[in-house]
Amino acid sequence: MLPKIDKGDLLVIHDTGAHGFSMGYNYNGKLRSAEVLLKEDGLAKLIRRAETPADYFATFDFTSLFQSADNYNTSKEFALD
Repeated sequence: MLPKIDKGDLLVIHDTGAHGFSMGYNYNGKLRSAEVLLKEDGLAKLIRRAETPADYFATFDFTSLFQSADNYNTSKEFALD
């Protein structure tokens, strides 16, 4: 059984391979975790913050969802032939 953890505890999931940031992906909306460097002196340093929902949705354009059909800008539509 794993020990009890509390908010603020540091958890280590090492050797993640393709599940780390460089080769990771947002499959099913999973946000990328923070990355921490374990230094030679034993201290841990945050080297990449965790992704937030704002990061995930930053490249989506939802404006067309809130426009009426009469005012919809069709210049962004394209065929998937």
